[in-house]
Amino acid sequence: MSGRRRGPSTTRQQILEAAREVFADRGVDGTTREIAQRAGVDPAMIAHYFGSKGGLFQAVTALQIDPADVIAPVLDADASDAARQLLTALVRTWDAHASVLSAVVRSATRNTVLAGQVRTFVLERAVRPVVTRFSPDDRIDTRAALLASQITGLVLTRYILRWEPLASADPDWVVDHIAPTVQGYLTGPLPDSPAGR
Repeated sequence: MSGRRRGPSTTRQQILEAAREVFADRGVDGTTREIAQRAGVDPAMIAHYFGSKGGLFQAVTALQIDPADVIAPVLDADASDAARQLLTALVRTWDAHASVLSAVVRSATRNTVLAGQVRTFVLERAVRPVVTRFSPDDRIDTRAALLASQITGLVLTRYILRWEPLASADPDWVVDHIAPTVQGYLTGPLPDSPAGR
């Protein structure tokens, strides 16, 4: 006798375990069909439990934040206030999930596969949509890279390295000091593109 049939309480965990394997093997491009096959479930169960592959990735990395939800109000902001709106949304969200954020970032610094997954996920769901919305020119990739560098630096200094006074500063203080730089990346003039390395 095989015992109790696997039910809802273990199906979700089976999917998570399979997703960790697939994401480690193939990165975030691993297919939901392959994840479902490894978990021994119907692919529809992924949508049932996680909504999408993006939701599943969030669950795998234990970061229960969808960047698209965080930046949605920012996309309606006036261009001149976009940086302040973006940073306010990000810092308040990060502060509310600081321990989980720190764990994910620390893991990503030690795991190149996870680092690539996080980079792709955040770039495509948070950074690029904002840059595409507010860029005054077609230099989307350059502006996205610059913005990502600022966001990454802020995460590292405030939550991982905990440099003062940034680590314990009020969110409004952080926004006041960093928004001008971010605004420049979003809407300001950029130097001519380098010839290459």
